[in-house]
Amino acid sequence: MNKKITFFLAVSAMALAGGCQTPPPKVAQHPGYMQNDGLDESHPRARLNLSQSLVGNIRMANLKFRKVGRFTQAQVGIQNLSNDRYNAEYRVEWEDKDGFVVDQSGVWRRFTLAPNQINTFTTTGKKPEAEKIIVNMRLPDDPFIVNKTKKEEEQQ
Repeated sequence: MNKKITFFLAVSAMALAGGCQTPPPKVAQHPGYMQNDGLDESHPRARLNLSQSLVGNIRMANLKFRKVGRFTQAQVGIQNLSNDRYNAEYRVEWEDKDGFVVDQSGVWRRFTLAPNQINTFTTTGKKPEAEKIIVNMRLPDDPFIVNKTKKEEEQQ
């Protein structure tokens, strides 16, 4: 009887100790990127990178891709899930099938999202190998996503 109780307690202790372990961090679909709250990879050919102030309130919707001659065109919907109005900015980068950036626009484009609105924009990759898009989105006064042209100027 004592052996059964000891065995039961030992098994229970191991089960409890195993349940308390922290799971390893989730790795995003694309190598080199860690999954975080500001990264939406719900579409296999698109990634939405949000600044922290937009996390949980914005998502991608109604993505479509097509070929226009030798180039790829994407239509992307950005949906406001909140009851807040956002004056935001976005910038698009294009990747090839292996995930290498092949086309970057240093220009942030401004747009307004009303509560629960979907704003759709169309973008075309400027190189034939462009297949996937990365949409970076921020609020104009949000330093979380730094303008790459400023970074490049600082490095020189």
